Amino acid sequence: MMVANEKEMGEKYLTPPPFDMNEVFGDSFNKQPIIIVLSAGADPMTDIRKLSTDKNIKFESLSLGAG
Repeated sequence: MMVANEKEMGEKYLTPPPFDMNEVFGDSFNKQPIIIVLSAGADPMTDIRKLSTDKNIKFESLSLGAG
């Protein structure tokens, strides 16, 4: 609540920015991995599958977690 009540901070620091997989892909290149830090309930696989379909890129996924 402290951030929400500060005049200089507020909502800008509490609301995460929208995630755009096309923008992330556009900023990447073949020698630098894309690292996505997940929070509880987050699942970027839909965005990744859509990007691979849109760009005609083959990808394989491997689950390393228990979920």
